[in-house]
Amino acid sequence: MKGNSNKRKHRGVKIVAIILGVLLVLAVSAGAVGYFYLNKIKNIKIDENAVSVSEIPDTIQNEEGKDIKRNDVTNILLLGVDKEENASDSIIVLSIDNTKKQIKMSSLLRDTYVFYGDNNVNKLNYAYNYGGEVNSVKVVNEQFKLDIKDYVKVDFGGLANIIDAIGGIEINVKANELPLLNSYAKSIAKITGTKYTPLSNSGHQKINGQQAVAYSRIRYVGNFDYERTERQRRVLFAVFDKIKSAPITRYPELVNKLAPYVETSLSNTEMISLGSKVVLYGKNGIKETRCPYDEFKQDTEIKGVFYLKWDRDKNIEKLHRFIYTN
Repeated sequence: MKGNSNKRKHRGVKIVAIILGVLLVLAVSAGAVGYFYLNKIKNIKIDENAVSVSEIPDTIQNEEGKDIKRNDVTNILLLGVDKEENASDSIIVLSIDNTKKQIKMSSLLRDTYVFYGDNNVNKLNYAYNYGGEVNSVKVVNEQFKLDIKDYVKVDFGGLANIIDAIGGIEINVKANELPLLNSYAKSIAKITGTKYTPLSNSGHQKINGQQAVAYSRIRYVGNFDYERTERQRRVLFAVFDKIKSAPITRYPELVNKLAPYVETSLSNTEMISLGSKVVLYGKNGIKETRCPYDEFKQDTEIKGVFYLKWDRDKNIEKLHRFIYTN
């Protein structure tokens, strides 16, 4: 797990943003075809007392230092788990803002320094390694002072299938991304025992699930790990657009294929309610941010391992403004 700020090696990247697309499909489908398909999702309840839910004040200070009333927001933690490393390589807070009828996504960077002990990997994504989904929610709540009570998780094996189930997505592949995309696609094919399907050319085109997963793993061109999160969001929006255009008659088929790859602490009723809001509010666009913020963090290396050291108070302050007031 050694590296530097220009080239940080790790195994496997999960498109956790796809979870939002899955959530959208399931919500709409539930309204159309009922509980039967939602029952195929693995549901694991978590004890609210075990995840360190923070009490959010009624008012939040804006950038001018003025107290303003916070919005009515429901936060859900989205996890993309790398089973090989047993860590959550993608961590996103999905915020459903009922006051402004807005969907917000806050990507929490996997390399954020969190101290678990002298002999441990002290990165945010290793909260999963040291305690699964419950510990992931707990650590995110403690570190960022949030009020998350539920999570949605998708595993690596299901991502390509999810994208293939909706007939692929449209992505503009840059010339410098093409060789890495094909290299990752070849590796994915070997691991999953599927046929390797390389792309011949760069440019705007339809790509399949294997290629989309490979595209989202690219991190060594452009702005490295930061641009990787942008690629994941491009995949999200492409999935979102494809799902919106699918005829309602396809919903049962889609949900039947997608559900086995999803795990959540949300009940069927909660999934329908929150998912329907995601569909409705999503029409207003999706706001997004990334934390820790550039101005309040610094790249560092400890014992040969790359970390993001961060000013916790300033990052929390800015993140809370985004989630609860913007």
